[in-house]
Amino acid sequence: MSDAQNKIIKKFWFWLSISVNLGFLGVFKYYNFFAQSFAEAIANFGLHINPWTLKVILPVGISFYTFHGLSYVIDIYKDRIKAEKNFVDYSVFVSFFPLLVAGPIERATHLLPQIQETRTFDYANAVDGLRQILWDFLKK
Repeated sequence: MSDAQNKIIKKFWFWLSISVNLGFLGVFKYYNFFAQSFAEAIANFGLHINPWTLKVILPVGISFYTFHGLSYVIDIYKDRIKAEKNFVDYSVFVSFFPLLVAGPIERATHLLPQIQETRTFDYANAVDGLRQILWDFLKK
């Protein structure tokens, strides 16, 4: 394939990913509003629908996960990083809990290399960490 064809394909997948991510966000954020409006509109025709059966529960942190995923896609599109082939590393990046509760949206170029880094167990550090956790529990 030529370079121009690769760019077109890359742009297609980029915009498809952006659309799907924002589409999911839009559905979860606004579905209940439109379901209520739909139930009211149908009621004008004499059909009564219980809007409770149309409700969708909003997943916790949907905006965070959407924008975090978008930052990953944008970094790939702009050739800042290569696409992650390891599903576990990608999942850890997207769902990294401390960022969910504290923010901000972290770029894949910063966090993925730290996730992929080879780590070794250090007994002294583990003991020190557990000692600090225990001390904080006692202070509480």
